[in-house]
Amino acid sequence: MLKFIAQHTMAALPSTGGPIIYTAGTDVNAESQFKNQATKIPIFIHPKALTFPILVALVKSAWTAASVLPVAWSRTVWFPFGSCILLGLLIAVSNLAEEKARASEWISGIIIGLLNSLVVFGAVVGIHKPQ
Repeated sequence: MLKFIAQHTMAALPSTGGPIIYTAGTDVNAESQFKNQATKIPIFIHPKALTFPILVALVKSAWTAASVLPVAWSRTVWFPFGSCILLGLLIAVSNLAEEKARASEWISGIIIGLLNSLVVFGAVVGIHKPQ
């Protein structure tokens, strides 16, 4: 399950086989460097960038569906907050597990995942109409 989530939420850069950072010198072929840059898709239009709007729609739909239940907690903002935190951590953990990250990468990855969860929560609350 974690591998499935990681494959559908993690944008992987294509492997070029060469160095990631090019330095000035005679060993760098400008034409091949341009060709490698031309095959990369910008993150804003990358299909995996749809993770954010899909998460917002998923949490908003779940909140709307849960609000018809006869329990008071489903109508509060704690429901989408908890949903966003859980989904954000699930995505962060699945991506980190797939990458076989080191401890320092796990710490920063979890922090970034929590921050992204708060952004999703803000978007969900922002599109919510009080009833």
